[in-house]
Amino acid sequence: MTIPLPAGIEIPDAVAKAQAALDAAWDRYGEAQIEYADALDDGYLERAQARDAAAAKAATLAGKPVPKGESEVSRVTALRGTGVGVIEALEQQIRAAGAVVQRAWVASLPELRERVVEALKASEAQAEEAEREYYRTRGAIRTAVSALSAVDHMERGRPGNAPVFTSSPADNGSLIRLGRDWLKVNTISVDSGDFIRVRIDDRIRELPAETAEKLISAGVAARLDDA
Repeated sequence: MTIPLPAGIEIPDAVAKAQAALDAAWDRYGEAQIEYADALDDGYLERAQARDAAAAKAATLAGKPVPKGESEVSRVTALRGTGVGVIEALEQQIRAAGAVVQRAWVASLPELRERVVEALKASEAQAEEAEREYYRTRGAIRTAVSALSAVDHMERGRPGNAPVFTSSPADNGSLIRLGRDWLKVNTISVDSGDFIRVRIDDRIRELPAETAEKLISAGVAARLDDA
């Protein structure tokens, strides 16, 4: 099982050292499996006999003497005992190394828990600040859009036609989009800036890029694809 650690928290040195030893043991095990594969797999003897038979058949068909040297059967039979011994020893080493890793983790847990708790508290504080910044920025946008639309109407001599932006239960994002749409229709150039669509809880928002990135980094919001 892989345990994701918060940014800035590394695996304890004792655990890393023990894990490196365990990884090395597994590497040696894999190499041994390859080296003794002919004598370890199920059916190794039958396959050796088949190779001996194929060699004898090929020699006979070619009019040559049947090989008299070491047969495949004798080779893998001799190799079998060595291979089994090596594999059993390596398995024992892997179990011992795994136990060392476990003990190292257990010994480091109190300190690790304390550091993770500290990281959690810091992340929660960042999330809260990002959320406050989100609402501050959203309010500033509403105020600016409302002011721009009102000023335009006053310049045109139609102050009574300006849309009213108040602290109502209506969704602020909708009010902001309404204001931008109104300004575009009335030929007022407004720099919309970069906006990012995000999901906060079960609601979809369109926020200024800087604010959105803060909320996404804090885990308060999830980025939505443009598609």
